[in-house]
Amino acid sequence: MKMSTIWLLIITLISFSTTVKASIGDRSQFYSNCINNCRKDRCINAVEFKENPPLNLRLLYWTCKEDCSYSCMWETVHFFTSRGLHVPQFHGKWPFIRMSGLQEPASVIFSILNFYAHATYYLKFKKEVSSSSPMFFIWTWFTVICLHGWFWSAVFHARDKYFTEVMDYSCAFAIVLTLLYCLLLRLLCRDGIRSKVFTLTTGIYLAVLYSHLSHLWSGRINYGYNMKFNIVVGFLTFIITMIWWYRNHKRLPHVHLVGWFTVLTVSVTLLEVADFPPIFWIFDAHSLWHASTVPLVNLLYRFIIMDCQYLKRQYLKLEADRL
Repeated sequence: MKMSTIWLLIITLISFSTTVKASIGDRSQFYSNCINNCRKDRCINAVEFKENPPLNLRLLYWTCKEDCSYSCMWETVHFFTSRGLHVPQFHGKWPFIRMSGLQEPASVIFSILNFYAHATYYLKFKKEVSSSSPMFFIWTWFTVICLHGWFWSAVFHARDKYFTEVMDYSCAFAIVLTLLYCLLLRLLCRDGIRSKVFTLTTGIYLAVLYSHLSHLWSGRINYGYNMKFNIVVGFLTFIITMIWWYRNHKRLPHVHLVGWFTVLTVSVTLLEVADFPPIFWIFDAHSLWHASTVPLVNLLYRFIIMDCQYLKRQYLKLEADRL
């Protein structure tokens, strides 16, 4: 992938990075009238139903107001499309078919698959790499962050609430930043990670993480700023990885795995700027992006396993030379 293509991707991502929370669908008079009529007919108040809703809605804490929003969303979609108009968005999102109470079922399923992939490959990592190997606990920390992140991704796409949204955004940023942190420690790892280098790198990592999470939990998310910050961190990871790959492709035969992981991750992120109504009202660009990251986990953990084994051999060789 040429650098000009990468720069074009970064500029495109940034230009699309502002999320709009109000959309033509929820601003339409038809939708407003539908909501008012629905709440009069079906709701005791914003939370309680006049009649018991299905079990799956009760289990996932759907309120009467939210259920009215869902029903009126589809009535509004029909109103628009029957008059030859485009499918409208609602609160910055496309309409999805609700399945078993899940708001975005495809994204939920693909998030679970990502969680499963990380859990499965980590078990393989633990089996093949000794806990005494350099970077073992660093990559273990990365896996913990990833599992936490994909768990909250599934929860958020199941039920879009303020808390689940902030957890999803927080964990997504933590994954992006932690990958950069782990790769930096790996680059600085020669004959083991020196305590001063580890302390300094970890201090910067925690400071950046705390600063951005404080913004996300401030009560008002700046979606454009959050996206741009994620892109900057991700692009920094890409540049560092590409340079490391180029300079070490002969000495480290396994470095191409993390190189291709990074290139493909950047490539599939193009799906994040695609904008189209969900296919079958289930698969949108974001869910397809989640789907595309599942097979990439294999590349990353193959690199992690082979690199830890390589570092272990180098460490033992240095110890033998000192004797």
